[in-house]
Amino acid sequence: METYNGPICQSCGMPLTSDDLLGRNKDGSVNKDYCKYCYDNGEFLHKVSMEEFVDMCSQFGEQAGMTNEQMREFCEKMFPTLKRWKKS
Repeated sequence: METYNGPICQSCGMPLTSDDLLGRNKDGSVNKDYCKYCYDNGEFLHKVSMEEFVDMCSQFGEQAGMTNEQMREFCEKMFPTLKRWKKS
């Protein structure tokens, strides 16, 4: 897997490699913290717990170049460090 050092979605960890991947705020402005698959019109598209979100995202391991089990392990480690899921 390649290393990416740019901005990532603070909900799912997807690399935000171009502006067309960014989510939108309620006023239509770009939200630089979240991707369009997680955030649109000022709200999260998936109103789930972090554990449920790990379950959802772990199904996309192949797209990320790993097995679904490796994706689950990756998500379980990374998600608690992201803005959306960090315990305040």
